[in-house]
Amino acid sequence: MRVFRSAEGLPPIKFPVVTVGSYDGVHFGHRALLEQVKTMADEAGGESVVVTFWPHPRRVLPDGGGVKLLNTLDEKLWLLREAGIDDVVVLPFTAEFARMSSDDFVLEILVGKIGMKRFVVGYNHRFGSGQQGDFASLQRMQGELGFVAVRVGRRDVHEEKVSSTVVRNMIASGEMAHAAEFLTRGYILIADIRGRSVLPGDCLLYTSPSPRD
Repeated sequence: MRVFRSAEGLPPIKFPVVTVGSYDGVHFGHRALLEQVKTMADEAGGESVVVTFWPHPRRVLPDGGGVKLLNTLDEKLWLLREAGIDDVVVLPFTAEFARMSSDDFVLEILVGKIGMKRFVVGYNHRFGSGQQGDFASLQRMQGELGFVAVRVGRRDVHEEKVSSTVVRNMIASGEMAHAAEFLTRGYILIADIRGRSVLPGDCLLYTSPSPRD
């Protein structure tokens, strides 16, 4: 799996099938999106692409509430690699970036820099400044910009909604077995031992040049 630490200077990505999100926990609902992305990429002979953010948006936005995350960035990258994703683009989330409109995000980054051909989103996905972007806005833009938007329906476990917030609350309450059902695995923790990070498996880290380079 290739990991890009910026959208600047990306190498060519073959027929990018893209999904966007924080993907904290990479839980059951996330995996439904990832499976759709991989299936569509395989059918088109393209590459599956996850666009994510670091730090987590709720750590930057004033109304974020000091969220406690399920995963570090390294843990999230390992989980995405294990899920079979081809490429991950990690966008630095700053206060300035948070002011970007949803239309500009699609036009300038997803289409302009990544070359997106398919955009897979969740049933309630919203994005851009003020969360103004949604599936309806993507449908409005797709014809002009040359991509197709696909929406994946809600996924429940035992008729319960799956979300990162729900899993965080379970773990905070010590409901580890319940959380594991929502995560589709046990809760992982990657630790630093003897002064070095220990990752189960490895990721091919590709750092794109910054605009200053």
